[in-house]
Amino acid sequence: MLPCPPRRMLSLLLLLALALPVHGETLSICYHYGCKQRGEAVLDALDNHQLASLLAQPDPEHERQALAQAIGLMNQMAARTTPIGHDRGGNVNDSGNGSQDCIDHSTNTTTYLHYLLEHGWLHFHRVLEPVWRAPWLVDLHYSAAIEDLSDGLRYAVDSWFFDHGLPAVVLPLADWNKGWSP
Repeated sequence: MLPCPPRRMLSLLLLLALALPVHGETLSICYHYGCKQRGEAVLDALDNHQLASLLAQPDPEHERQALAQAIGLMNQMAARTTPIGHDRGGNVNDSGNGSQDCIDHSTNTTTYLHYLLEHGWLHFHRVLEPVWRAPWLVDLHYSAAIEDLSDGLRYAVDSWFFDHGLPAVVLPLADWNKGWSP
C-alpha cells in the first residue's frame, strides 16, 4: 500500500489542476446591437450537468418553465467570457459594451436552444427560426421561438425584456405577436 502524499505534494497538485485551462464547448455569442460584436461563451461539464438536470422535465409545460430558467442561466454562463453581463432589460437602460437589443437576444437565445436540443435535453419542443413582430408598425421586435411537438403550438422565448441573467419569458407566440410586454 502506498503512503499518503505529503501535504505539500497535495497542495502542488491542486495548484497545478487550478492552473490548467478549463476546456469546454464554445458557443458564438453576439452583442452591441444588431450583432455587431461577437464573442465565445464556454460551457464546461458542470454547466452541462446543471442544464441537463434543470431540463429533466415530465411534460411540455414544465419543459417551457425550465427553458425560461435555462436561458437566464446560459446568459450568466456566457457573461463569464463575454461582456453581456452589462446588458439591462429593453434598450432604454443599456449603456456600454455588452449591451444587447432584441436582435442580439433572439440570436443568442436561438443558439442556446439549439445547444440544448443537440445535447438531447429538449424532449417536447423543436427550435424554430427567430420570429419578429410589428404590432404598431413602428414597434419592430424579434424573439427566439419553439414549437410544442405534441400539439404544434408555438411559443416565443424572449430574454430581451429583463436584466441580464434573469429568466426569459416563454409565452404563446400568438400573445407575443399582439405586442405582449411585461
